[in-house]
Amino acid sequence: MRNLKITFVLPMIDMAGGVRSTFELANRLQERGHNVSIVYPLISLRNGAEWYDLRSLTVRVFRTMRNIIRGNRVDWFDLKANLIRVPTLAEKYIPKGDIIIATWWANAYDVNKYENDKGKKFYFIRHYEIWGGPEDLVDGTYKLPLHKIVTSNWLKELIEKKFNVAVFGPVSNGINFNLFYRELNTFDCHKPRRIGMVYRRETWKGMKDGFQTFMKAKQKYKDVQLVLFGQRLKYGDAKIIKRIGNVEFYGSLSKDKLRKAYNSLDIFMFPSHIEGFGNPPMEAMACGTACISTNVGGIPDYIIDGKTGLLCAPNLPDKLSDHLLYLLQNEEKRKEIARAGYEHIQQFAWDRSVDLLEDIFNKVL
Repeated sequence: MRNLKITFVLPMIDMAGGVRSTFELANRLQERGHNVSIVYPLISLRNGAEWYDLRSLTVRVFRTMRNIIRGNRVDWFDLKANLIRVPTLAEKYIPKGDIIIATWWANAYDVNKYENDKGKKFYFIRHYEIWGGPEDLVDGTYKLPLHKIVTSNWLKELIEKKFNVAVFGPVSNGINFNLFYRELNTFDCHKPRRIGMVYRRETWKGMKDGFQTFMKAKQKYKDVQLVLFGQRLKYGDAKIIKRIGNVEFYGSLSKDKLRKAYNSLDIFMFPSHIEGFGNPPMEAMACGTACISTNVGGIPDYIIDGKTGLLCAPNLPDKLSDHLLYLLQNEEKRKEIARAGYEHIQQFAWDRSVDLLEDIFNKVL
């Protein structure tokens, strides 16, 4: 296709999965000859909160101060696209182009109001974002006259059925295989056997289910070790970990250390109650780790239950425990799933996602 001037509109810049995914797509579109810009505001969006919402106000002040101190740079990602920080997402600060893409419900309203010289208007939907704003305002975005793209099959089904609108996709997330790969020549288990989770503070990430699952396994297999990496521990979770004992805990890891952490595991657990897509099991599979996960978000799009991983419904720690105990009891099955998952995930390259995205742009243009 011809080279395009493409603008992604982000609500903020942080290490969240949606931002990373946008960066990955932007880099590859840039490498294909497109002129790609990522625009974000100095002052983050209010997301529908009232002015007197102290928590929202505090978060906005903190993010604004962080933006000022950091400047317009990203030191945790090798970004090739143009990064443009603007005072607000007012139209006068937005570059003209061929394509403009909203990536969050609140900035979908902004993009919808822009003049047509900003480009054909798209809305890349990565989650049903009622957790991040008033439900009526979030739902209203799906009725806007924007070309909608979804990242997973569950989102496609939800939006088409609930709101009676057509969507493109899914354009799934991918794996950067230069960052996530198998470092070992074998799928044999470690001694002691290591079970890992990405730690998140949000309740809906299912950490308590994961802890309960691990403690049940440890009652039968005393030598298993829990490995956590991610955010800073909440006080209540820190008490649980202390009770478990001998837990390896790491905070936020660099990309190389994150790959090594995945490679150090025998089993990776992802107990989340809800997800837009869910990247960590994909990353773990690329590093040759057997995965147990809830069947939320885009995870059923890339994990085949019983073959490339084990799935169960969310909020069922007993089912998670059954899967974990099964793999601990059946080493050959664990290796079989780890190997099959590693081979299956190779097809989920970011270039595949960019091919789909370019096809959608072509159809609309």
